[in-house]
Amino acid sequence: MIADDHPEVRNAWSLFLGAQKDIEVVAVCTDGDEAIKAVATFLPDIVLMDINMKKTSGIDTTRKIATEYPSVKVIGLSFHSSVLYIKKMIDAGAKGYVIKHNVAEELLPAIQQVNEGKIYLDKEASEAFKN
Repeated sequence: MIADDHPEVRNAWSLFLGAQKDIEVVAVCTDGDEAIKAVATFLPDIVLMDINMKKTSGIDTTRKIATEYPSVKVIGLSFHSSVLYIKKMIDAGAKGYVIKHNVAEELLPAIQQVNEGKIYLDKEASEAFKN
């Protein structure tokens, strides 16, 4: 499932992921409120969550999903590479974090590892934690 408030991002990720033979995009949401409703309806394995959305932030939405639907894994996606944002998402219950300009190289490995029950931080996010 994809939750992002930018239509271009939603469309690009949906097309990219839809072209993968082992991935099905079950819902595409424009904000956190829609994401909560879609999780309740579809119970996706993974939610790709933009952290800066209007109405309800991705951080707050992730916290609600992690509490109410613990089997659903969230991967935070953002242009923010600050350890503060990464930590907020992980503390909210996200199982992964990918900085948006790294999506082309890092999204599929993130989905695979998070789906296997591992925590995934892309290389840049991982470096932010080391510093």
